Amino acid sequence: MSTLPESASSSEPDDPSRSSAAKRTADSTAGAPVHQPKRDVLLIDSPQSWARNPADLFGAVLAIIGAVLVGLVAVYGRTTTFAVAADVRRATGGVLETVLSLPINALEGLLSFFLPLALLAEIVVRRRWRTLITAGIAAGVSVLLTNAALWAGDRWWPTSPLVDQLSDAVYQQSHIALVPYVAVVSALLAVSGSSKGSRVTRTGWWLLAVVLLLSVLQGNQTLTAALLTVLLGVLAGLLTRYIIGGEPERTTGAHLISMIRRAGIDVVTAVRIDDLTADDPLYAYDIVTSAPIGHTNMAGLEQIRQILATAPPDDEQASEAETLIRELESLTSPDDQWEINGLDAETFREDTRRRYPSTRSSLISRNYIATDTHGCAYHLKVLDADRQIMSVLDDLWARLTLRTTIRQTRRTTEAVAEHMALLAMRAEQIGLETPEFVSLARMESSIVLIEKTNQDPLLCDVLSEDVSDDDLDTLWDQIRRAHRAGMSHGHMHAKYVKKSDGGLQITSWHNGSVLSTDSTRQVDLAQTVAMLASIVGVDRAVDSLKRALPATIVATVAPFLQNTILPKPTRDAFSKKELQELHDALSEDIPEATNLQSVEFTRFSVKTIVTVIIGVVAIAILLGSLNFEDLRDALTDANPWWMLAAFLVGLGTYVGAAVALRAYTQERVPFGETLLVQVAASVVTLVAPAGIGPAALNLRFLQKKGVATTPAIATVSITQIAQFLVTVILLIILSLFTGDLGNLSLPSGSIMIAIGVIALIAFVIFAIKPIRQWLLGRIRPTLQQIWPRLVWLATNPGRILAGAGGAIFQSMAFVATFGMSLQAFGYELPLITLAITYLLSNSVGSVVPSPGGIGPVEAALTGGLVIAGIPSSVAFSTAVLYRLFTFWGRVPLGWVALQIAQKRNIV
Repeated sequence: MSTLPESASSSEPDDPSRSSAAKRTADSTAGAPVHQPKRDVLLIDSPQSWARNPADLFGAVLAIIGAVLVGLVAVYGRTTTFAVAADVRRATGGVLETVLSLPINALEGLLSFFLPLALLAEIVVRRRWRTLITAGIAAGVSVLLTNAALWAGDRWWPTSPLVDQLSDAVYQQSHIALVPYVAVVSALLAVSGSSKGSRVTRTGWWLLAVVLLLSVLQGNQTLTAALLTVLLGVLAGLLTRYIIGGEPERTTGAHLISMIRRAGIDVVTAVRIDDLTADDPLYAYDIVTSAPIGHTNMAGLEQIRQILATAPPDDEQASEAETLIRELESLTSPDDQWEINGLDAETFREDTRRRYPSTRSSLISRNYIATDTHGCAYHLKVLDADRQIMSVLDDLWARLTLRTTIRQTRRTTEAVAEHMALLAMRAEQIGLETPEFVSLARMESSIVLIEKTNQDPLLCDVLSEDVSDDDLDTLWDQIRRAHRAGMSHGHMHAKYVKKSDGGLQITSWHNGSVLSTDSTRQVDLAQTVAMLASIVGVDRAVDSLKRALPATIVATVAPFLQNTILPKPTRDAFSKKELQELHDALSEDIPEATNLQSVEFTRFSVKTIVTVIIGVVAIAILLGSLNFEDLRDALTDANPWWMLAAFLVGLGTYVGAAVALRAYTQERVPFGETLLVQVAASVVTLVAPAGIGPAALNLRFLQKKGVATTPAIATVSITQIAQFLVTVILLIILSLFTGDLGNLSLPSGSIMIAIGVIALIAFVIFAIKPIRQWLLGRIRPTLQQIWPRLVWLATNPGRILAGAGGAIFQSMAFVATFGMSLQAFGYELPLITLAITYLLSNSVGSVVPSPGGIGPVEAALTGGLVIAGIPSSVAFSTAVLYRLFTFWGRVPLGWVALQIAQKRNIV
């Protein structure tokens, strides 16, 4: 076996007869690759002569979105687009049309005739026959799509500016009837373009852009219509190529073997181990290769070969030059490849998969197990450009839906490969027991990363009784060591862990980060303990974590334990109940940790959606119910100082409500949080009948503070009943003070009849034994659970008085706000009369089940003031002003409070 340096240095360096070409050859070949003999390689793979590229579908979707946006601009921004083109033409004084008339005619001819021919010729020269068929179909589809758009526009939107502009543009572009060359050329460029690229395709896009720009400046078509035809052509091209399939942008066959050898592996077998479908049959190939081992400057060596061929050395150097030429030609000669008949490729593949269990990540396009001449086994991870779009979309979706980036992904294959190599080398540097990273190489549109593999089983295939506590401790030791070095994993599950003689070992860190945050490291702990719980059970998993970390840190893992951050294999192994058991077990040693706020990972949780719906409905109701003219008149005529006083005094109602709820709650609840919830109820009140919204929010708050559902319902019910009783008692007391109690008359006949019917129905229900038993059976459990709360209140009169005091304070604050709103218009009523008017009117208005009492409350308050002797115009303005301070004006304040409460996990 000879080497290029040895061959180049076979003569004496001081020989004066040596030619200058030979000297240059000796200098240039220093460090050249060792010439290798031909090697027979067995390749088990699924060849893909064509494939549907997800990037084509994604591009088609973007083209549709772009067409919609351009259509909106054409319809709603027509004046602007026309004005810009007109300004340019006017500024040039007509010179632009004259100067550009000749170039644009020539360019249009070049674009509409010669460019398609050039594209098709290039496809034929490259023998891309499937692409040729796809291009022809795409061109036809672009014509049909453009004319279908025109037909639909003429049929359903005949007066739309967009249809007029598109029609003019198609007429301008159609040198042949009904064939818009812009759409056709765009479709051809979209089909012929790829990451491999071509100079014709790149030049074609620039030429198309220049022609359209000149055409728009000349006024032959509008900018929006030109863009729309381009987008329709691109849509036709990409969609056609996706449906038919295109050439995969990946390295396969003999080129794959050359790429593996370039990475430094003298490979003898390479077996595909991915999960394949029925549409991906396996074949066995015998590949005879002499590709260089290691990275080689092939371009430089080809230049040397050409120098030696064109300027041969002297006779003394002839044999050396011929040897160099032969060796250089052997390095660049194509490899032989043919299919092997009689070898069961599927059986060979399954045997390899069983012998070398390996993790197959979704970030990796293809996985192979390779062996070299020394019998060493390697896991080959191939990244293909035609599948990188999936990682990009996955990363985009994660950034849109998650508040915290957990898994690290990159947008290009080069960035992904470099990131994975960095993580592998960093893991080895800090002493983690991971597979040895060997090398990486690139060829065409693919990159291969190579690491050693072994026959140790994956954790998902190991029985729980075969995993010892020492094995678990080894895994936690690796996690702690990585975290101390600032690394995180980000996607821990049982397929990323192997069981070896030395314990559990992590096989890959390529989803992780070398500059992790505290949150991502906590996520690692949560994912790992959940993974172990799914394998060895909750008790052993939690015990192993407690042996590795202090109890305080173990408890802080619980808030991170959510389905959102768990990998799918772990999530599928857990039910919601089992996950809650694991959550409770983590907090067992520190019961206070159960009150820790859960970490919000998702941006669009159910809570967020409900909050947005509440906000939208609230705004719709507010804008639909508020009479801005009446409000403006009321604010114009009112005294601003009394209005300010009314608003500030009205805020005291929150304090009264918070005092009442806290007094009737047996469990300890912070007053500040209780007050915040009452403020947040202002926005909920807008979308629910009076009293129901705040009650629901209070119930949610108590449940979040650890109060069981039934006692929480009892507390909220008692609070509502106490407020009602306080209102009735106040009315009776005030009526006694004014002597109006004796003036009360019996209700009208219709009301008496309604009361009688209700009483009769109640009597019938309780008279029929089956119905009575069913009803009591449904009510009794609730009453039995509520009864202890009532007994507790009976033994704590101080709490009853505090709750009553809070309710009275709340009512008095409402009355004071009502009185100050009246005073703002220069009118006043005696305190007792004012209180009776407010309490009666507000109670009557709240009976009608409308959102927030909108309408009935205003009408009742206005009527009450009129009965009390206030002019109707002033009464109505007072009602509007009062509702502004106690209802409409509180919506923004309640929205802010609700956001704060949700962020703090209070509701």
